[in-house]
Amino acid sequence: MAVFDIAVGMTQAGLNNTLTGLFGNPVAQSKIFTQHYSQTIEGISVTVDVTIQKCPAVVLAPPSAAKWQQSYGKDGTQQTGQPPAGNVFQVLVPSLKISGTIAGQPVAASDDIEVYTEFSLAKNVLTITGLSVWVDESTWAKNGITKAIVNGLIIPYALNTVNKLLNAIPFPQIPTEYTTTKFQDPIMDITNNNELVIATSMTSSPATKLDSYTPPGSLNAFLQAGLNVINSVLTEKLANMPLKASESTGNSAANSSAEIKGTLKSAAGKIQNGKTFVSIQITDISGYGELGGTVTTIAKTVLCPIGTAIDAISNPSTWDKVIASFSIEYKPNPLDIPFTIKVSDKETVLLSIGEIDSVQIIAAPKWSGVIGSTLAALASGFVDLLSAIFKGKIVNLIIKNAAQNLEVWKSATITKQIEGINVQLAAQPGAALLPQGDTLIVEGFNVTFPR
Repeated sequence: MAVFDIAVGMTQAGLNNTLTGLFGNPVAQSKIFTQHYSQTIEGISVTVDVTIQKCPAVVLAPPSAAKWQQSYGKDGTQQTGQPPAGNVFQVLVPSLKISGTIAGQPVAASDDIEVYTEFSLAKNVLTITGLSVWVDESTWAKNGITKAIVNGLIIPYALNTVNKLLNAIPFPQIPTEYTTTKFQDPIMDITNNNELVIATSMTSSPATKLDSYTPPGSLNAFLQAGLNVINSVLTEKLANMPLKASESTGNSAANSSAEIKGTLKSAAGKIQNGKTFVSIQITDISGYGELGGTVTTIAKTVLCPIGTAIDAISNPSTWDKVIASFSIEYKPNPLDIPFTIKVSDKETVLLSIGEIDSVQIIAAPKWSGVIGSTLAALASGFVDLLSAIFKGKIVNLIIKNAAQNLEVWKSATITKQIEGINVQLAAQPGAALLPQGDTLIVEGFNVTFPR
């Protein structure tokens, strides 16, 4: 099973779509896919055009041992043994054409070749290097193109061209700016013979693995983030945040006011039924409330005139009020609040918490004055008021405002150039990140060729 907190990748289709875009570019056709050579190779005058007539195709799988052993490195040395494990793949170049003169004699020939390449990672940047080229020397020899010309011209051209093409493809990068969270050194692999993937994990997580890796279903260039990354941001921004809100209602005849205090103890992301939520836990919740106005005074006096008189003498500032403290519970606990993650127009990925529709509040009052059934009926509005404060101000205002546009990571646009052609990988501003399964959030990228 794959284990990672962040993974970036590009599929075989994504690589080949980019090559197709380059192949259709007139500048690339004249400067990359067609090259003119005029040189002397082992004393033989060679003046030829080398043309790739059809778009090369990446195959994210190693060559067979037989083909590897029939391929030649840049110095013309024939390969032996097995191809390097793990990070070698093929670039198929159909119908490579040679036309011109060799030793003053006209030549024209074409054949398929294959370039075997490997990828490596240094400082979070993917580099692709051509290792060797498979050619059918007998086909070229029949047309006057000797082994010396194959080694001195075709193989260097194929390796250099594939290196230029593949290294001009902007590959998604693991973000370097998060919260204060630290990450392990990344690993890389070809997965499912279909994706080039780089992955890493937080230092507090298990070691990164890409065994049995599952890519996003419909994206050719992507970033996958585990909930651990989301939670590190939520914890840093929200954990142990003090909460306090109050509200009042009514008029001079009858009025009430209330206050709730508490601590946002924890906030953690979750994915349930394809939707994203932040589960919050609020602790140390307490409430305070007052009932006041002429109705309250009359009720207290009718219920217990002596008690009212004692209140007036002992607490002259509150004799006409009923004051209560509350123990408060809420359900469900933890409380799930929806959240969204979107790409901003400043190349960042931002998280925002939404609102809840309902919550159940259980408030148990402890009154400071004499109270009976009549006064209890007058005070029943307290629970509604506390519910309004908890939902409307604590959750949907204070917590929501504290968790708007939290930067989770930066997704910088990557632009590479080849022969003056811009090749750009970027996320679409405003695009929403979507869940994959119950543990991953996925960002998609597009490759374009801006002028």
